[in-house]
Amino acid sequence: MNFTKDTDFETRKRIFEEVKRFNRTELEELYKILRRGSEEISENRNGMFFDLLSLKDDTVEKIDALIIFCKENRANFEVREKVLTDLVNSTEAE
Repeated sequence: MNFTKDTDFETRKRIFEEVKRFNRTELEELYKILRRGSEEISENRNGMFFDLLSLKDDTVEKIDALIIFCKENRANFEVREKVLTDLVNSTEAE
């Protein structure tokens, strides 16, 4: 994916907002992507830190794909939870 300067910034800004919502497992996957991409990561007891603006385009694409996967996974989970809740409620009503 070839980004223009504005698109690149907007994409990375959106990624920043999405990553803030990640749970622990999702953050671990993000960490793996960054490590595989040989990106510069700083770590301490407060967490891991990296510069979104200095990431390679390939890494940004992989993070974007992870975000899409995580959103779809969360949506599917919510649907399953609702089905299970409805099932339990209908069973209790009988």
